[in-house]
Amino acid sequence: MTQFAHQSWLNKLILLTCSGLFGGAVLAAGGHSHSRHNDAAHVHGVGELEVVQDGNGLFISLYSPLENVLGFERSPKTDAEKVKARRVKSLLQANGMFAFSPDAQCKRTSYKLYSEVLNPHSHGPSDDHQHHESESGHSDFRVAYEFECAEPAKLKVIDVRVFRQFPGFEKIEVQALFPKGQVGASLTPKQSTLVVQ
Repeated sequence: MTQFAHQSWLNKLILLTCSGLFGGAVLAAGGHSHSRHNDAAHVHGVGELEVVQDGNGLFISLYSPLENVLGFERSPKTDAEKVKARRVKSLLQANGMFAFSPDAQCKRTSYKLYSEVLNPHSHGPSDDHQHHESESGHSDFRVAYEFECAEPAKLKVIDVRVFRQFPGFEKIEVQALFPKGQVGASLTPKQSTLVVQ
């Protein structure tokens, strides 16, 4: 098995394990939720962050209404809206969304954006397409990051810098699974640090 295939298999195993812990909500690197991320959970100003640490691997997924990052939830129409959409996509892809305890030496190894508006046709053929613009006009996105930490035991905090990049976020609900246990938190612009337990 190649390293990539092995990692993919490991990710799916982690997802299955976490699905039981979080009630089917964790999508840390490529899974799909069928319960939590739908129009009923679509609240402007609020995002959801799921974090799983497994060995040297750290998997982070952010879910949000597009309104929080774009200011609208449809395909961009004007030149200014198209520029803004490209800027948002660039910011989500940049390495500045999260900062980790420096001693942990975490480096990003993978990134994937799922959004019909920001990254058209980013869904696979087996995807349930739940993130597409719905009949109600709501549109969400999901971005998944994978990191590798050289010293995972030294990971003490994760600073979520999403608020700095996107002022449309008022709160981010976090569900995290670390080797020492599960953590739930509500982060805000004034309290944006997740403490690893």
